[in-house]
Parts: sequence; structure tokens; C-alpha cells
Amino acid sequence: MAKLIVSNQRTEEMVGDLQILSPEYREYLGNQAQRMTWSLLEGDVLVLPVQPSERFLDYVTGLLNIDRETVEVVVPPTGSYGAGLLSRDRLLNEEFLQELQRIVTAHGIREIFPFHFDTTIASMAKLLGLDTLTPGFGFLDQGGGKLLNSKAAFRALAAGCGVSVPEGRVCASQDEAEEYVWGHLLSRGLPAILKQDYHVAGFGNEVVSPVPGVEPVGALRTVVAADREELSKYFAERWYWLTDAGRSPVVVERYFTDSLPLCSEFHLTGRGVELAGHGAMRMEPVLNGHIWPAPATGLTGFDGFLGEAHALCSAIHAMGYRGTVSVDAIVTPGRRILINEFNCRVSGSTHAYHIGERIVGPMFPDERVLVEQRRCTFPPSILERLTDSGLAYDPVSRTGVLVTVEDNSASGGYGEYCIAAESTEHAERLERALAGLLAQTGRAA
Repeated sequence: MAKLIVSNQRTEEMVGDLQILSPEYREYLGNQAQRMTWSLLEGDVLVLPVQPSERFLDYVTGLLNIDRETVEVVVPPTGSYGAGLLSRDRLLNEEFLQELQRIVTAHGIREIFPFHFDTTIASMAKLLGLDTLTPGFGFLDQGGGKLLNSKAAFRALAAGCGVSVPEGRVCASQDEAEEYVWGHLLSRGLPAILKQDYHVAGFGNEVVSPVPGVEPVGALRTVVAADREELSKYFAERWYWLTDAGRSPVVVERYFTDSLPLCSEFHLTGRGVELAGHGAMRMEPVLNGHIWPAPATGLTGFDGFLGEAHALCSAIHAMGYRGTVSVDAIVTPGRRILINEFNCRVSGSTHAYHIGERIVGPMFPDERVLVEQRRCTFPPSILERLTDSGLAYDPVSRTGVLVTVEDNSASGGYGEYCIAAESTEHAERLERALAGLLAQTGRAA
């Protein structure tokens, strides 16, 4: 069944005020939106913030083994937040919707598949006549997408399901947050991570530590507060940012140094809850890539983690949500696995599972691993250079490098790749060879 794919990578309901996103980050998001090309099936229509090159579309559809002529990519007029974001004014532009209605009818589109199902997408679906055909629409139309992307809602639901989470608290007031951070964590010599209720990939997180030297993995920075006075000063300066101008609570958790971030992904359908896969996150210091499947599968508690993640998804399924759920966790230095977040939307892993299933095939994940890297600078001739060097993905060996996001931004450095390899060691060798190729390209330029 043909679908309308909308790559709205950031919305107000995900991150709060879109105006706070820097122009550079918005440009990055416009490039990153290309990931959803890997979700295409024949007959689909894809809405992107920025038009990708025809060469890249030919490359993706060729690897997916679908006819390029059967899919269509459309870009709405630029809106108030620039070209990188599919903001509400762009998606609900009257002339754009009229044209999109014609395209949707011509393609026989039956449902809408966005990155994040917010109120804008709900309005769009109703205007295009796709609301009654989209699974779980009633729940999402009533703000369910925002509810289930709240970190505060996660803490409440996780507690209700009895899953293992870091000790922490949802704090609605500055005094409450300060009291908890100092009384339960910093005074015991333990660092804390403070999370905005709505943000992604660690960009809404900060670490507060009683001592220097704590690396902020999964957060923007570490702030040292050696005493209560310094902590009070920190909250006075950052409360407005932490609460999105007072609109949301703050989630406080114990921060574990030297932990390994994990992720898992589930599909929630009318049939129930199904595991799509799992992986580990590459943090530099915020999310900048993945490894699939997770190297931690041999840990004693790994099956328990997947079981608890499944229980969370079962509760979400009972609420009426249908779609993708990513459940994140950390492996602590004591080898405990603690779930610390879920996101009910397409994730940064979804395109990789499509690559694993549809391109690498049944050898993934038992006999192949995927390794992803983001924020790469690619030369215009990257596809040809990969082929000439022998590093390009080979459908016979089921190994090699795939360019998952073309680096077509003005400033560069926004490309992404995914390596399919026989093992993590094989992936490391391919990644070193790719780094050498890119370095040679840079010198030649």
C-alpha cells in the first residue's frame, strides 16, 4: 500500500521553540532528512525540506531495488524557520497542499508516515483524506504523539510498569529540582544529568557534577557545582532553558560515567508489539552514529532489558499508539542495564533497519553488523570513489560502504554513511580505509 512519507525531523512538540535551533543546526537537519528515502517503496511519495540530487535518489532506489519512476519527492515552499525544517507553515501551505492532494490521488496513497506524528501532521492527514486510513490516528490526533515523546511521561509510565531506570525525579519547580539534585545526588558525590522534557539526541541535556573531570556523554556540557551555592547559581541561570521558558518540567537522573548507551526499536501494529532490532550509540559527546546489533547482547541482563522494553511498549500499545517506538538504555560500569528514555516516532535507527532487512537481507543481524557515522564531509564524487576503491557496498558479499545521507549542504560536513561488515573488526578495517580515502580526497581538493 502506497504511503505519504513526511521527513519532519524536528517539530515544536519534539524540541519546543524551533527558533532556538541555530541556522547551522537547521541546515544539518535539512540534510539529515534524507534518511527517510530508505523507507521508500514503489508508489510512495516523500516530502523533504530540501530537494536531494537526482543522483542520490537513483542510488537509493537502485539499492532498494525499486523503480525510481514510481516514487515522487516533493519540497514545500520555504517557511519562517528556513529551508531545513518542515515547519507547520510549510506543510500546511495552501498551494502546496493542493498540489500534494493531486499527487496523493495519482499515486493512490492510503496512509501517512511521518518522522514525528504531531498536530501538524494530524491536520495534514485530515486535509488530504488520510486520517481514517492511518493506523492509530485517533490517539495521535488527540496529542498522543507529544504525550509519548515527553521524558516526564516516560518516567511515570516506566514506574508504573516497574522497569529498571536510573534513580531520579520529575521536577516542576526550581526549588524542587535544586533540593533533589543536591540532597540525593551531589551531596553523595554523584553527578546528575538534567534533561529538557522535549528534545532529542542529547541536545537538551546537561550534566552537573560535584567534581571536575566528568565527561558529558549524551549531553552538551558538564557544569561543576561543588557546593549548594554554586548549584543555586546554576539553576538561576539555566532554569529558563531547562524548562523551555517555564512550559515543561525538568527530568533529573543520576548520571553514570563510563556507561554504554543502548537502543532498541519496536513496531506497534494492530497485531501487537514486534522487536525491530537493537544497537549501541556512538556518542561524540552527543549521538553521532550507531552500531547494530548491540555489542552488549552477551550481558547477563540483556534479555531482561529487551523484556522490560517490550513491557513498556505493550503499555504504550494499550494506550492506542501505533507506529515505531525506540527504547534507550545505558549499561552502567556495574553492568546493570537501566532504561532511561523512549521516543514514539521514527528514530535515528529506523533507516538502518530498512537497510538491514531490504538490502543486506537475512544475513543481518546474525552474520552482518552495521556501523554508522554522521557529520561527514563527502566530495561530490564520493559514489564513484567508493566504487573505484572497492569500498562501495557489494550485493554479492553483502559488505561495504553505503552513503545514507548525501553531503549536499553549503557548509559541508553533514553527510552520513553506513558500513555493512562481517564483524565489528571487519567494520573497523573498512572504516579506516574509508577515512584514508576521504583524507586523500581532501588533499586532492
